[in-house]
Amino acid sequence: IATPRAQRITSKAQLCPKINSNPKYRRASLASVHISPLIGVTLALHSTYKMCHPNSFTYNFQKNPRRVLTKPSEGKFNNGCDNEDSDYILYVNDVLGSQEGKKYLVLDILGSGTFGQVVKCQNLHNKEIVAVKIIKSKPAYLNQSLTEVSILEIINNKIDPHNTHHFLRLKDKFIHKNHLCIVFESLGCNLYELLKQNQFHGLSHKISSTFTRQLLDSLVCLKNYKIIHCDLKPENILLCVPNKPLIKIIDFGSACFEHQTVYTYLQSRFYRSPEIILGLPYSSSIDMWSLGCIVAELYLGLPLFPGTSEYNQLSRIIKMCGMPPGYMLEMGKNSWNFIDKVPEESSFTYRLKSMEQYSAENNVHEKPSKNYFHYDLLEDIVLNYNIHQTKTAPAPAQLSSKELLERKTLIHFLKGCLNLNPLERFTPQQAIQHPFV
Repeated sequence: IATPRAQRITSKAQLCPKINSNPKYRRASLASVHISPLIGVTLALHSTYKMCHPNSFTYNFQKNPRRVLTKPSEGKFNNGCDNEDSDYILYVNDVLGSQEGKKYLVLDILGSGTFGQVVKCQNLHNKEIVAVKIIKSKPAYLNQSLTEVSILEIINNKIDPHNTHHFLRLKDKFIHKNHLCIVFESLGCNLYELLKQNQFHGLSHKISSTFTRQLLDSLVCLKNYKIIHCDLKPENILLCVPNKPLIKIIDFGSACFEHQTVYTYLQSRFYRSPEIILGLPYSSSIDMWSLGCIVAELYLGLPLFPGTSEYNQLSRIIKMCGMPPGYMLEMGKNSWNFIDKVPEESSFTYRLKSMEQYSAENNVHEKPSKNYFHYDLLEDIVLNYNIHQTKTAPAPAQLSSKELLERKTLIHFLKGCLNLNPLERFTPQQAIQHPFV
C-alpha cells in the first residue's frame, strides 16, 4: 500500500475543494490569509460529500433546518406569519425586504420588547452588518414607530448630519409582510451589560465623566430642538466599539417634542422622574433626571432608585431627596394616591402614605424592598462607596485629597440633576459646564 504523502501548496488556488471567498447568503471573512483544512472540508459540508460520492449524493437546500428566533413561534395572525403577540416569526437565514440592494439576511436575535424585535442582519448588497427593528403589526405600534423614524431622520439629517453628537444612525426603512422594519447601524453592548461584565462594580471617575460628557452633548442638541427622549437608561446607551469609551443613544420609540407631550406613562421605573410619577406636565427636564440616575449607577455599579412599584419608587426618592415642592403635589394628578395632606395649626404639611395605607387604598400588597446601599443620603452613599473593592470601604477622612474632591464634585453634579423641582434642575447646557464633566 502506498504511503500517503503531504504536498506543499503555494496558493489558495491549489486547495481542493476551492473555497468560495464570497458565498451567497453567508457572511464572508477575507481577513485570514490561510484557510484551515477543518474550515475547508466543513464550511460547505455538502460540497465535501459531493466530491466523495459524486454519483450518489444529492442535497436539497430547501430541507436545511433553520433555527427559529421568535417565541412563541406558532403562527396565528397575518396569514400565519405572526404569532399571538403580533410579532413576525423569524428564522435564521430569512431574508427581509424585496427591493434590490435592500435585502437583509437574518443572522441572530438581539432583543425583543413591547414594540417588537431587533435582529442582527447582513445587507446582502454590501455585506454590512446592521441591526433591524421589526415592529409588531398593530396600528398603535406602527404609528409610534413612524414617529421614531421621523425624529431620527431629523436628528440624523438636521441636528447631527456629521455623526459627531452620539446619536444612533438610521440607515433604511421598509415594509416587510405588514411589518415596519427600521435598519440601524450595528453597535456594541449597552452600559447595563458593561456594568454586568464588571460584576456590578462601579466604573472609574474618569470613565463615568467621559460617558457623561457624551450624553450631555447629545442632550444639549435635543434640548435645542425641543426633543425629549423619554426613556434614557443604561440599556439604551450603547458602546460604539468594544474597547473604547465611545457611546451612542438609541431607542427613540418613546421620544416626542416638548409641545406634543401626549403620553403620561413614560420612562423606565428606575429612571422615572418625580413629575411623571405625580402626573405633572413635563419637559426635557425629565431626561436630566434620568441622566442623574444613570451617572450615579455608572459610578456606584447599582441603580440609585431600584423601585419595585410606583409607590416604592416615590418612597425611595423622598427618602433620599426629601418631599417634592408643594406646587408639584398640588398640581399632580396622581399626588394624592401617594401623599396625605395633613392640617397643622395655621397651615398644613405633606406626608407620604404608609405602605399599609397605600396597600389598603389601592388593593395591592406592597412589600418592604431591598436596600442596595448602607446609607440613605446621596452624599453619604458616594463618599463611603468602596470603588476599589477592598475588604472595608475607606472612610471619607482616609480618601486622598484628589479622590475626595472628585467625589464631592460628583455629588454636586448629581444633586443638580436630581433636583426634585424640574424648574430648578440642571439643564443640559448648565450641566455640561460642570467641573465633573
